[in-house]
Amino acid sequence: MTNYERAATALKLGTPDMVPIFELMIDNRVIKGICPECSYEDFVEKYDLDIVLTGTPSGNYRIEMIDEKTKTFKTEWGEIRRDTGQTVSFPMEGPIKSEEDLENYTPPDPHDPYRFRTLKRLLNRFKGKKMVGMHMHDAFSYPTYLRGMDNLLMDLVLNPELVKKLVRIAVDHSKELIKEAVKLGADLIVFGDDYGGNDGPLMSPHHFKEFFLPGMKEVVEIAKNEGAYVIKHTDGNINAILEMIISTGIDGIHPLDPEAGMNIKEVKDKYGDRVCVIGNIDTGKILSESTPEEVDKAVRDTIMEIAPGGGYIIASANSIHSKVRPENYLAMLKAARKYGNYQHLGSAE
Repeated sequence: MTNYERAATALKLGTPDMVPIFELMIDNRVIKGICPECSYEDFVEKYDLDIVLTGTPSGNYRIEMIDEKTKTFKTEWGEIRRDTGQTVSFPMEGPIKSEEDLENYTPPDPHDPYRFRTLKRLLNRFKGKKMVGMHMHDAFSYPTYLRGMDNLLMDLVLNPELVKKLVRIAVDHSKELIKEAVKLGADLIVFGDDYGGNDGPLMSPHHFKEFFLPGMKEVVEIAKNEGAYVIKHTDGNINAILEMIISTGIDGIHPLDPEAGMNIKEVKDKYGDRVCVIGNIDTGKILSESTPEEVDKAVRDTIMEIAPGGGYIIASANSIHSKVRPENYLAMLKAARKYGNYQHLGSAE
């Protein structure tokens, strides 16, 4: 199979020739630690990842530097952020302080070609070979850009109508991005909004259902109608809202972090006839603190338990952040190919 065929088969809940490999984001320091001369594109080709993806969604917007010394800048959303040297910059302040601010607010143009420059580069190199995806937001992250996380969560109780207006801005923007991305040739849309912390969802299931689930359904539906596959990423323990997330019609759920209390085997047993499970290799103890030999064993154990029957894509349990040891991520990639051949998993099925 080609990389594209392998990923598509798994997302359709089938059994490919090998377990596909995916990663939401790979910190450039880890890439350089493995392959000093490699760009992201060079790396995913050399190490045979099946899915390639544009970077963090906040990177799709121009910035205006405010303070070079502190690396503080303003985005096109009007949000103030700080570059900490990590893949995702740190959000500091949103532009919507009042209803009047919202009335006078104009969101960024979703059709600006700047949004799609990375996607076009990936399509030029990998279209028809690997599955090419665009990483974007659904119904939660853009409202946090505009209002700030703490304020938005308080608004669920104190100013629910404001939340609904912010979600509407987010969903309308994302729908246009999706249509443009698929028109350009994207095979996959990955929604990256995080709805959970280690102890559970960031909001009650009731509030998730009322405020964010309808918008998520809208963007998933339009992506599917346009002909794209859909993977939903959300950190944390999402057991309390997982049924609702899967009900939107997503093809894959990522990353099912064991450190946050997500049991990928239980998820596959319960929902494996509806959604492809993706992830599970711990980015903390396993990828950041263990030896390559321990990584090899963790990958083998996960594949032997989860891969039989198909509908599984291997990935880290979050993303490959700057603390991940390069030698451990390389061990993960090698082990995925060593143990992930379905011919050798036949007896396990």
